[in-house]
Amino acid sequence: MIRVFFSILIFVNTLFAIEDIAIKVLKDLDIDSSFVNEKSLDKTYEEYSSSKNITYYNNLIKKSSLNVQIVKTEIEKENLPESFFFIPLLESSFVNQTKGKNSPAGLWQIMPQTAKNLKLRNDEFVDERLDLIKSTDAASLYLKKYYKKFNKWYLALLAYNSGEGRVIYGVAKASLDRYLELNPHMQNDANIKIYKSYIEQYKKNKKGLNNLYIIYNKIGKQEKAYDFAYLVRNNKNKDYLAESSISYIQKIIAFTIISKKDLFKSINNKAKYKLEKVKAPKGLQLKSLANIVEMNYNEFKILNKHIKKEALPIDSKLYNIYIPEEKLELYNKKIVNINSNKQIKKVVETKNNNLSKKPIIYEVKKGDSLELIAKKFKVNLAKLKRDNKKSSNLIKIGEKIEIYK
Repeated sequence: MIRVFFSILIFVNTLFAIEDIAIKVLKDLDIDSSFVNEKSLDKTYEEYSSSKNITYYNNLIKKSSLNVQIVKTEIEKENLPESFFFIPLLESSFVNQTKGKNSPAGLWQIMPQTAKNLKLRNDEFVDERLDLIKSTDAASLYLKKYYKKFNKWYLALLAYNSGEGRVIYGVAKASLDRYLELNPHMQNDANIKIYKSYIEQYKKNKKGLNNLYIIYNKIGKQEKAYDFAYLVRNNKNKDYLAESSISYIQKIIAFTIISKKDLFKSINNKAKYKLEKVKAPKGLQLKSLANIVEMNYNEFKILNKHIKKEALPIDSKLYNIYIPEEKLELYNKKIVNINSNKQIKKVVETKNNNLSKKPIIYEVKKGDSLELIAKKFKVNLAKLKRDNKKSSNLIKIGEKIEIYK
């Protein structure tokens, strides 16, 4: 009997512990704690906390330890809710890839137009959606932008998943519906009629986004008519949001609770190495860079998937690449030699070009100066001095000056 009592006691304490964790997760996402009792959330948690699913997602995390550590570090650095770590798990399984020109790409599955708005370069040479750190920072900026608009993290998360318009439409409509349930006598109020027209206008032609924010700010927030639980309970009948978006939020909540119970053991696995961002000269071959840091080429390419070609872009003097942190000293040492060799090569090429061309021979006359001669023949003064091996501007009458165009 005593054993049975203690078994029941342990079970009850475990349930309360899980509930406490869940409430903390909800609070971090700005969701009311009462949502912990939602049946749909219980169902989602029960599904994803099964040993089969924990093993499956644990393995996904384990396979991408470098990507996982980058996202974890950047999320902490940007002071975002801990739950946001699981966005790439749902979006891309932490795999940094693209499926086509007009498809989403990278860990965060960013669309081409969104990349443009976030100032991520995406052209024939580079796709910065595949830049592990830059794309993570851009996604953080995107989420913060929507938090500023909605003032709730879970709504920013919904906007990331399904778009701003879809979310504010659903939230504005749910706010108004809930308000009228609580205040049926306001059905014919002049302002309520205006709000209804805003919702209808957006539904028909997707115009008037700012008007929907008026409804949310005036009713949803100030009157406290709106809450996430109401939206979830009534979503199937009212179509406030896509069901997949509701599921998206609940999966992230479930994953975070599972993580806080320390069931995703692979999250804290150390990656093979830490990344260091360095600047490399334009046009340099990727194979040369891999050789500089003494890395396997294919492994080096995985770190720098954002470079589409076999060489760095030539439209920037320097470009960012990633190398293992322990290779930094080696890289700095060897890149200095490459830069020096490039300068020597440039001087040699200039001399060779000059040798291949016949110069104009000009005889210095009274009143001439090197500056006047340079202007007369439209050549750079420094080049004129260099071509004639002069360390000063001094010239003599009768002296022969060679002019290379």
